[in-house]
Amino acid sequence: MSLIDTELAKAENNSVDARRQLAKTVVALQSRLKPSALARDAVEELKEVGGEMARSGIESVKRNPLPTVGIAALLTAFIARKPLARLLRRQPTDV
Repeated sequence: MSLIDTELAKAENNSVDARRQLAKTVVALQSRLKPSALARDAVEELKEVGGEMARSGIESVKRNPLPTVGIAALLTAFIARKPLARLLRRQPTDV
């Protein structure tokens, strides 16, 4: 076998290996780009972000409990505004 034949055989082997690697890469990309895989990844990301936001909110409440209590009281008053208004409008009765 001459030097040219040896180099040609190496180049052909390299070409086969490169094609094989490219095929593996294409298959991996196709599986990652499936809509179901993309949706699953998005859901996982949302879970992580939601968990981080919840932990951050809890830490904020622990650091500043008074504003949280005030906000809760305002929301409760807003939700119960009609019954509270009726209660305040009642006239005292003579007993």
